Amino acid sequence: MKKKILSGLACLLLTSLQMNVKAQVKPYDFTDGKLFYKITGKETKEVYAVSEKPRGGYTVKPTGVLAIPESATHEGISYTVTGIGKQAFYMCDGLTSVTLPNTLKAIGDKSFLGCHGLVSVKIPNLVEKIGNWAFMSCAQLERIDVEESNKKYCSKDGVLFNKDVSILIQCPSAKKGDYNIPESVTKISGQAFYGCVGLTAMRIPHNVAYIGNDAFYGCVKLRTIKCELKEPLTGAAMGTEVFEQVSTGDIGGSCKLYVPVGSKKAYEEAKQWKKFIPNILEDETLGVDVVSNSGISVRSEKGKLLIATNGNAADIHVYNVAGMLVYSCIAAEGTDISLPVPEGLYIIKTGNRQTKVVVR
Repeated sequence: MKKKILSGLACLLLTSLQMNVKAQVKPYDFTDGKLFYKITGKETKEVYAVSEKPRGGYTVKPTGVLAIPESATHEGISYTVTGIGKQAFYMCDGLTSVTLPNTLKAIGDKSFLGCHGLVSVKIPNLVEKIGNWAFMSCAQLERIDVEESNKKYCSKDGVLFNKDVSILIQCPSAKKGDYNIPESVTKISGQAFYGCVGLTAMRIPHNVAYIGNDAFYGCVKLRTIKCELKEPLTGAAMGTEVFEQVSTGDIGGSCKLYVPVGSKKAYEEAKQWKKFIPNILEDETLGVDVVSNSGISVRSEKGKLLIATNGNAADIHVYNVAGMLVYSCIAAEGTDISLPVPEGLYIIKTGNRQTKVVVR
């Protein structure tokens, strides 16, 4: 019996020592100025900016204006800064501004999570990887911008997307008012709108085929969601707790979910969507078939033509049923046009193709 007790105590002591050793391991290899760096490539002389202690810990957290340099020097050797490490500036809520170096290629998971003082950030052109929750829960973050020459990511209206605007990655937490998700989006990433407490209205376009975990978690001021999907997403197409902490009907909330005519029953029976009962309403302006025409897609809304350029720049001309030109422009790639027009039939021409759309 004594041998078993002694053996157990020895195991506990060894585990404790291993945990202490692990806790004392420094995340960084050297310091330069006020920042800490981890060598990620000795031959290529590359480093990541990391935290002083594990899990984003610091003796004194960085505050104010932070400019991460393109290089750092150690023992006479100059290293290129190519990444921001996981949780590097986690919960550094005293940071008010961050300038990222042009040499940057990767931004780690949770690297700026909880940096509530940040107002904006710009992603440099070489960045090819942005980790999960990198800019989540930054209460005052109004914009995430991206250099136009970046090949992996882009920004529209301060919201972060992949390059072809098919995946909505992150909406900054301080986004306010109405927000229409672009027509080209097919995937809304997990936590994409997490904690966006200032959003009051949202439109989910017809192309969306997947909504990730906690996508709208904490959007407490949402009062209107217009969903263009004729059939509600269910099963593997929906993550968990998508509308948690939204003012849904099941908790006595007032957020209204508008769906296409004929779709109300399906939404009332669909998991997660039925949370909005009794505030699920049909809207005849939703669910109108969208017509795609090589480089553009066109749909109608009450009193409006909505035109989105999906590919390259497009030379767009809009005619009424009498053949009169009512609108003309050269729209850049990724442009969304909202054109107020009277009720009627309209012909939209681009190149040698044309599309007919009825506006009610």
